[in-house]
Amino acid sequence: MNDIFSISKPAGRSLSDYHLKRMVLSPDHWRNCSLPVTLNWQILQFTEANADHVPNNTKGIYSFLVQPGIAQHPSCSYLLYIGQTERQNFRERFRQYLRDWRAGSASRRVHITDMLEKWEGFLWFAYAPVQRDELIVPIEDALLSSYLPPANKDFPAAVAANLRRLFST
Repeated sequence: MNDIFSISKPAGRSLSDYHLKRMVLSPDHWRNCSLPVTLNWQILQFTEANADHVPNNTKGIYSFLVQPGIAQHPSCSYLLYIGQTERQNFRERFRQYLRDWRAGSASRRVHITDMLEKWEGFLWFAYAPVQRDELIVPIEDALLSSYLPPANKDFPAAVAANLRRLFST
């Protein structure tokens, strides 16, 4: 596919590489989101320099957002991925993503590496501590079912079958 715009791009990428092939914005799913606790999100840009600013003593839920940063718009973000840190802390998880990013095509999680490389410089890591470990997975499931983020591959059964049907055509 030819680019529709003539702009400088990272080597080997075309404008069509930035097209999100699976994006669902569903107000019904948003309305049905019910969480057992209030999440208090913190956000920082996904860079090696910020790894030490991520807490190493808490667990919970995190997400990756892409933010264009144009014209000081305060709320222009696109949620790409939701995850959880049930068995590790936020800093350990953040550093795992840095390792995936550095590994490039040698990474075992190619879809994650693609996300990290594609949106480099515009990617943000948002995290919300969850005090009770037994709530982490249910909160992640509720957020996955509500946001339906395009970079996630695994979803709760209640939405997974519908997503497969929607995107198999």
